Amino acid sequence: MELEDFHEDLIATVRLQSEASSDFVRASFVREVGTRLADAEEFSDFELCHFEGVGLRNRRLAVDGYAVDDVDGSLALVCAEFFNADGVVGFGATECRRSFGALKAFLEDALAGALTDGSMDESHPAFGLASEIVRLRDQTSRFRFYLISDGKLSTRIQEWPEEELAGIPVEFHIWDIERLFRAHESVSGRDALEVDFRVNGQSGVSCVAAGLTDGGYQAYLGIVSGFAIAALYERHGSRLLEGNVRAFLSTKGKVNSGIQTTIREKPEMFFAYNNGIAATAEAITLSDGVLVSAKNLQIVNGGQTTASLAAALREGLDLSKIWVPMKLSVLHPEKAGEMIPQIARFANSQNKVSDADFFANHPYHIRVEDLSRRSWTPVKPGSQHGSHWFYERARGQYLNEQLGLTKAQKVQFQLMNPKAQLLTKTDVAKLENTWRGLPHKVSLGSQKNFLQFAEWVSREWNSGNEQFDEGYFRYLVALAILFRHTEALVSRQAWYQGGYRANIVTYALAKLQYTVLKFAKGRKVDLEKIWNQQSVSSELSAQIELIAYSVFQVLTDPSRPKDNVTEWAKSPTCWAKVQAVELPMNDLILTRAPDPVLDRAMQDLANGVQPPGFGLFARASVMSIDGTEWARLRKWGLHQGLLEDRESSLLHSASRIPRFAPSAKDCERILRIRHKLISSGYDGHV
Repeated sequence: MELEDFHEDLIATVRLQSEASSDFVRASFVREVGTRLADAEEFSDFELCHFEGVGLRNRRLAVDGYAVDDVDGSLALVCAEFFNADGVVGFGATECRRSFGALKAFLEDALAGALTDGSMDESHPAFGLASEIVRLRDQTSRFRFYLISDGKLSTRIQEWPEEELAGIPVEFHIWDIERLFRAHESVSGRDALEVDFRVNGQSGVSCVAAGLTDGGYQAYLGIVSGFAIAALYERHGSRLLEGNVRAFLSTKGKVNSGIQTTIREKPEMFFAYNNGIAATAEAITLSDGVLVSAKNLQIVNGGQTTASLAAALREGLDLSKIWVPMKLSVLHPEKAGEMIPQIARFANSQNKVSDADFFANHPYHIRVEDLSRRSWTPVKPGSQHGSHWFYERARGQYLNEQLGLTKAQKVQFQLMNPKAQLLTKTDVAKLENTWRGLPHKVSLGSQKNFLQFAEWVSREWNSGNEQFDEGYFRYLVALAILFRHTEALVSRQAWYQGGYRANIVTYALAKLQYTVLKFAKGRKVDLEKIWNQQSVSSELSAQIELIAYSVFQVLTDPSRPKDNVTEWAKSPTCWAKVQAVELPMNDLILTRAPDPVLDRAMQDLANGVQPPGFGLFARASVMSIDGTEWARLRKWGLHQGLLEDRESSLLHSASRIPRFAPSAKDCERILRIRHKLISSGYDGHV
C-alpha cells in the first residue's frame, strides 16, 4: 500500500461514518484517528470534545478530544488540522504553532478556573473537561499535546521541545498522515518507540547474553537502576507496558504498597525482595556488553514495580540504592505480535491476572470471524444478493484482504463486504455489555469495557461454546444496526449539543432492554425483525428517541454529583437514576419471537446454571457493582432509617460481592432497594 492509498481509505472511512451517523465530518475524523491511536496504545480510551472559543487576553482556545491515562497519570489533549481533501495536503510549522497554542491557552484557562466560573454551559463537554483538569491537577504527571491531521507535515521539524506549565511537564506530538500510515504498516500497529537507557548520565544497562534459543529470539539478563526505570516510565508513560499488563493495572491499581514500603524503608534490599521485570523488544543496540537503546520495548511483567518506582520518583524519594533485575527477550518484528502476548501470559502466570486479561487471542474471535464470513444478510428489495457483516478479528484485516486485488475484484469485495458493515472486537464488547445492562461499564471506555466483556465471554465459552452460533451472530448484527441507528438518531435531535453521544446511546439502549424485560411480561425487542429488514422500524425509532432524551436529562442534570458528565456516566448511581425514570412503552416494538440472549439463559436454567429474563439482567447489573458500594448504600439507608431488616440483610449479601453471588430473584429485590434509596437522596456518598 502507498501513502496515497492509505489517505484515500482513511478519508472514505471518515466520510462514510459521518454520513451514517449524521455527524460532522471533522468530528468523525477526530473520532476515527482517536480510536486508532488508542488501538495503537498511544494513549488510553479517547473522548471526543470539540470546543473553540476566545479566552483570557482574547486568546484563541481550541480542543478536539482528550484521554486520561489512569496508569501513568498523564492527560492527553488533542487538536486537529483537518483538510478533508481528495489528495494529500501539506502543512507546516505555522499550523502546528497555531494548534498547539490554542491547546495551551485552553489548558491555562482551565487551570485558572476561567472555564468553570459560570461562563460556559455546564452541559458542554468542554466544561466537563475543564472540571476534570482542575480536579486532576495535583495527580497529573504530565500533559501530552497531540496534533492529528490528514495532511502531510512539510517542515523538517519533527520534534518539539518539551515545556512546563504550572510546574507540570508538557510534551508535543504530531501525528500527520505519514505517521499514521507508518503505524498502520508496522507489524505491531504502533509507531516505533525508541527507548534510550542512557539517562541521568548513565552509560546504559550492563547485561549478559543468555544465548540464541530455538524459539527464534535472543535472551539477555541485566540489572537496571531504579532511577532509570522510573525516568523511562516518566518519559514514555504506559506505552512501555504491554497491552494486557496495562489493562490489568488500570483495573487493579497501579501502586503496590509493599513495593512502596521497601523503597522507603529498605531500598538496599529491593533487589532481593523484588522479582524484577520481564521485557521484550524488537531490536536493541549494545556497546561492549552495555544495553544502550531498544526499539519497541514492552514490559510484560513487573508493571506494578515500574509504576511504583515512577510514583516514588515523583514524590522525591531517593532511588540511588535501588537495582532491579531484568530479563529481556529480543523478538523479530514478524513474531512479536504473536509471541509478546504469550510471553506476557506465562510471565504473569503466578499473579492474579485472569484469562480475560489475555482475551484478545481467545477462540471466540475466530468463531465470530468464521460466522461473519459465512452469514449472508437477507436480500434487500431491488438488490440481487445479500452481503456480509465483516468481523475484523485482527487490526487492519479488512484493508489487508483487499491488497493485491484488481480494481474489479476490489469493487466486488466491497459489494460483498460493505465498509459500513464492519465490526471490531471493541464494537462487539460495547454491544453485548449495553444489552446486558452495563452502560456504566461501557462508559468506562473501550479497554476497561472490553475486560468486563472478556470475563463474561470466558465464562460462557467454558460452560458451552455451542451457543455462539449463527443465531448469535444475527443477534450481534441486529444490535449493531440498532446501535448505529441510535447514534444517527441522537445526532439529529434538537436537544443534542454535540457531546456525550456515546454515553447517551449505550444508556438509551440499555434502558430500552431494561424496561422491556421488567415490564413487558415475557415479550422482548424484536431483534430478528431488525436482522431480516437490516433496519430499525419507525415505531422502535420513536421509542428510542423518547428514551434518549430522558437519558440526556439524567446525564446533564445540574444536580448531578459530578461536574464531568463523562465521569458521572461511569457511575452505577447514574445507571440507577436512568433505570428509575418511568416511560411509556409502545407494544408494536415487542415480540414473543426467540431472543438469543434469553434463549441461552433458558438453556442455562435447564442446566441449573442461570435464570432467564429480567433476573439475568438484574444479576448482571448487581454483580457489576463492587461490594464496597453496596456496603456504603446499606450504611446510608440504615442511617436514614429507610431500611427494613430484610432489605438490610439483602444489601449485606450484596456487600460480599464478588466473594458471594446473590440469586437472580434476590438481585431483582436488591435493585428495587437501590432505586428506592437513590430516589430518597442517596448519591453515592455516605
